[in-house]
Amino acid sequence: MSVLERIDRKIGNMGAMLRRVGIDRAALARYRRGAWFTAAMRACQACPNTDICSMWLDCAPDRIERVPEFCPNALRFENAKAAMGGNPHVS
Repeated sequence: MSVLERIDRKIGNMGAMLRRVGIDRAALARYRRGAWFTAAMRACQACPNTDICSMWLDCAPDRIERVPEFCPNALRFENAKAAMGGNPHVS
């Protein structure tokens, strides 16, 4: 798998995780001038659990309350939802 394919897979996993937890990617990208989104992308790119994440996403329900503990962004996404006032679809 090429470097670009790995990056695409990781970002795809992050997008799928955000959808499942109910956070709009565009809203997160605007929040705090993109600082949280940038940090989330960096954590995802450095994550050693890409295969675990992909397999989990293949079996996970469409909506989840909490991001699984293996995800380096679990706490970040929880905090983002809370910081955005419980409505993660607006900035």
